[in-house]
Parts: sequence; structure tokens; C-alpha cells
Amino acid sequence: MGKADPDLPDAAVEHISHMLTLAKSKHQDAMALLGTPDPNALPRLREVLRLLEEVELLADDASTYVETELMKAAIKDLHFQQAAVLAAIARLESVKVQSPWATPWPWLTLIVLALLIAQAWA
Repeated sequence: MGKADPDLPDAAVEHISHMLTLAKSKHQDAMALLGTPDPNALPRLREVLRLLEEVELLADDASTYVETELMKAAIKDLHFQQAAVLAAIARLESVKVQSPWATPWPWLTLIVLALLIAQAWA
């Protein structure tokens, strides 16, 4: 296990405590957003990713003062969470692109049908 510097001034300890408290709050916000269903998840997932990146910055900053195995494990878990959110965003974006309406064939079919119907009425 790593060691915290016992000679850290009280101001530094307070600063570290504030960073970790803020990081925990942002992480809780990110996890709450993950549990919020909506029809278009991409903006929500991008916000989750932004919050997780802020958590990472705060945790990295705090770890420059105090490096412990617990801190290393937390940052590693955070990286896995970020990767999972990035993968979810990529999946949603690929599904959006693979929609049948993203190709010209359904549109061409509708145009042909519309022309046939128009000719039948004429």
C-alpha cells in the first residue's frame, strides 16, 4: 500500500478532501444519469462521460498528494466505467447509422410507390 505524506499541511489535507468530495459528488451524478431512461440516450451518455472525465481529473490531482492502492484501484475502475460509456455511445451511434432509413432504398421504394399511385389516379 502506498503512503500518504504525514507532513502534509492542513491546507493540503483540506484541499485533497475537497477534491475527493467533489469527485464523489460528480461520480454520483454520472451514475444517476446512467439510470435515467430516455428515447435519445446519446446526449445523456455524453454528459456522463464528461462528468467521469472531471472525476478523473480530480482523482488524478488528489493522487499526486496521496497515492494509495485504494486510490489506484478507484482510478482503474473509473477508466473501466469510461470505456463502458464510450462503448455504449459507439454502439448507439452505429445503430443510428445502420437504420434502414439511413440508406436510399426505403426512400426510393416510397418514391416509386408514390409514382405508381399517382399514375393510377391519373
